[in-house]
Order: sequence, then C-alpha cells, then structure tokens
Amino acid sequence: MKIKNLHYIVFITVFLSGILVSVVPWKVSPIWVFGLLALGSSLYAKKLLSAYSSALAYANKRIEIDELTGLLSRYQIQQKLNELLVFCQQKDKKLAAMILDLDHFKTINDAFGHEIGDKLLVQVSERLTSIVPENTVVGYLGGDTFLVLLVQGDDQEMPQLNLLSKDIIHKISQSYFVEGLTLDIGCSIGVALYPEFGLDAVTLIKNADMAVYQAKNSGRATYHFYDGEMGRRFARNVRIETRLRQGLQKENLELHFQPKVDLVTESCVGMEALLRWEDEELGVVSPAEFIPIAEQSGIILPLGDWVFEQAFRHIVEWQRQGVAVPPIAINCSAAQLKRVDFLPKLLALLDKYKVDPTLLEIEVTESILIEDPEGCAELLRHLSRLGMALAIDDFGTGYSSLSYLKNLPFDSVKIDQVFIRDIMNDESNAALTNGIIRLSHSLGLKVIAEGITDVEQLALLREYGCDIGQGYLFSKALGAKNMGSDPIMIAFNE
Repeated sequence: MKIKNLHYIVFITVFLSGILVSVVPWKVSPIWVFGLLALGSSLYAKKLLSAYSSALAYANKRIEIDELTGLLSRYQIQQKLNELLVFCQQKDKKLAAMILDLDHFKTINDAFGHEIGDKLLVQVSERLTSIVPENTVVGYLGGDTFLVLLVQGDDQEMPQLNLLSKDIIHKISQSYFVEGLTLDIGCSIGVALYPEFGLDAVTLIKNADMAVYQAKNSGRATYHFYDGEMGRRFARNVRIETRLRQGLQKENLELHFQPKVDLVTESCVGMEALLRWEDEELGVVSPAEFIPIAEQSGIILPLGDWVFEQAFRHIVEWQRQGVAVPPIAINCSAAQLKRVDFLPKLLALLDKYKVDPTLLEIEVTESILIEDPEGCAELLRHLSRLGMALAIDDFGTGYSSLSYLKNLPFDSVKIDQVFIRDIMNDESNAALTNGIIRLSHSLGLKVIAEGITDVEQLALLREYGCDIGQGYLFSKALGAKNMGSDPIMIAFNE
C-alpha cells in the first residue's frame, strides 16, 4: 500500500471502529476495541514509515551514486565540488577540475550496441579510479564524460597535472575486453584551475569543458589547460556562429571571384568563388576564421547551398550582360559531399538556372577521400560524367595519397599556398612543389599554384612547369559587379 493512501486507511479504520462499537454487546468495553484498533494502526503505520525511509534512502543513494559506474553521480559530484571550493577558499588551497571525455565512444555504441557501451563505461570507471591519486574525487557526468577533482595537499604541493593527464590518457587508451570483444578507446582531457580560472563550480566546469573541446580539436588523445585567451576566443567563436546564421538569413555575405591564369599565356582560364563577409558588429571576418566554425556548427550545409545558388545567379547575370564566363571553381566541404541529397540539389539548381555543367569545377579536400572513399568516388565519377571539372584542393597539407590521384577522375591538383609563400627561401618547399608538379603531370593532371605574389615565384613555377596560377600578382578576388571592367576579364572576352 502506498504511503499517499495512509489517510484513507486511518479514516476507514476509525469509521469501522465506530460501527464495531455500535454493534458489540456493552459487556465488552469500547476502550478495549479502540485500544486494539489503535495498536494495529500504530504497527501498520510503523511498517509503512519504515518502508518509506528505506525507499527514501535508496533514492538518495541513487541520486548520490551513479547506478551504472558506481562513481559519484552528476548531482553529487557538483555538490562535492561546491564543498571543496569552500574548503579551498578557507584553507587558501588550489583545486583542479579535470574533465575526461572518451574519444569515438559513439562509434562503439553504434557498432556493438548500448549494452556493450555500458559495460565498457564500467571498465573505464574502474580503471580511472585505479589511476588517480588517493583522495581524488571522481564522478560520472553522463554520456562518455567524467569529472576528476584534485585538491592541493597539506604539503602545499599540487599534483603534477601534466604527468597525471598523460598517465590517464595512456592507461585509459589500453585495450578493454568486453563480452569476447577487444575494444580500444582513447580519451581527451580538459583542465581548469581554481582560483585562477573559476571561483565557483559552474564556471570551473564550463572552463574545463572548453579546454577538453580544445583538446579534441587538437587531434584528440591529448590534454589542454584552460587559459583566459581560450575563453575570449571561445566567446568570439560563439558570436561568429550567431552572427553568421543571421548573416546567411539576411544574405549579408558576398561571393567574390579570383581569376586563375595560365602561366604561359597569362590569360584567364577560370575563376574561384570565394566567400566574403563583413558583419555590422564584427566587421570584416576572414574565411579562415568563419569557415571552420561553419563546419563545426553545421552552418556549412546551408552556406554551401547558398554559394552554389549565388554562383549560378551571377553566371546568368553575366551572360545576360554579354560577358563571357570562364569555368568557376566552387569549394565543397566533406559535410556537403556526404549528404545524400547533394547531387539532386545540384542538378536541380543547374536545371533552374540553365547553367552548363562544363562551367563548373568542384574543388574537394583530401579529408573526404579518406573519410568516405567509396561514396566519394561514386559521386565524383558522376560529376565528371556530367562534364564538371574536378580538383583536389590544398594538396600537400593532408594525407596526399597517390591512389586517389590514379583512380579518381580528377583534372587538376591545387598546391596549397603555404608551399608557394616560402618557395624562394625554403629549399624543401621548392623541392616538394617541384615533385608535386612532376608527379601530377605524369598522371595527366594539371597543376594550380595558389598564393602567387611576386615575379620571382612566378618565374620559378614556370621553370618547374606549373600550369595555372592564382594570387595577388595577377588579381585580387573581384566583386561580381567588377567582372566586366577588370583588365583580365576584358582580355579574356577579347
């Protein structure tokens, strides 16, 4: 019987007692009847209260201890952090909050199911508690995230957090055996220190979370300490993401077009569409800053759709004005190419604006070729059959595998400007550039060099046999309205 029904039980008991007393012969004293009933009610109430206390204790234990891992629960670890902060303030001690986040845990959940994932979490919890120093507080925040709290000892020495972080990462990353499976998983760690970077629990956890985010962006399986600059940078990134969403809705972005020039004839042979953004609050924001944020936040998908549509609109407008249009190169992110509706959307836009597919060149980075080689290969072959040119962008900065140069229908390779920038002063950059050009030519591919800024670079690239160049030596990126008046475009039309 539930405790909430106790008042009904008392009412019924008293009511029945009254009836019983009214029908019992008066030789039995009513006081005995009521006495026995009161004793029974008392014993029953005691039993109910005992059950209630047990249930309450069990509920409190579940609130304090995570049922799966046996570690302190999210609620309790935060309460413990508050207590430790008060203690550290009174004793003038330091405290480190370490957030540990497992790398690629979702992959294991997706591949083997949540039951295996839960058993892996149990083993990780046991291993983590065996690694950390004595008197360390360890809690489970949920998902694949743990919180470790370390307080400065009585000897006024803080644990060597660098060595401890390395040790945790090394030992957590060793193999686990779960239900006959050998599983490998890594972890990333973010650290925030009291009092330097957080005087309360909320701020300290938030800053440690920012640090672990930075560790994951640095390649995972590493650790990072929060600092003030990270907070300012994170705040700016959040502001950029917010303003970028608004700017996309209001179409405050612009496409500019940088000519690509044949290094032998110095004639325009194409243009690359480049995003430009000047925000009312942030001012001019570089693509090198906002494009990575767009990729991480998912804004890159609607942004990519917008770029294609704007490029097609400009092509139609130029053709209406009688301006001859060279092929336009558009950069595509890995997220765009992995969408199942990428090709149907592109074909729909081509049909909507009646744009010739041969006027398009699709530039892809090497990362997509590594992440999804089969799906990407099929898509690229389809695009090539439609007449679009294909180029590998930023070649030399990634994996630079030769297999996809040989097996996929690329037309050209773009050498990243980091090689071109120091080509005159760095012999290794010059040698790499020369090697890429020779290799590409042997495979029947043209080579495009980005970031050419002076005639010495141009002369050396011509000597190496580079086919096409981009850079301020020839022209900056042009606004759509300036295409008809630019000398390079005039020459191209003539």
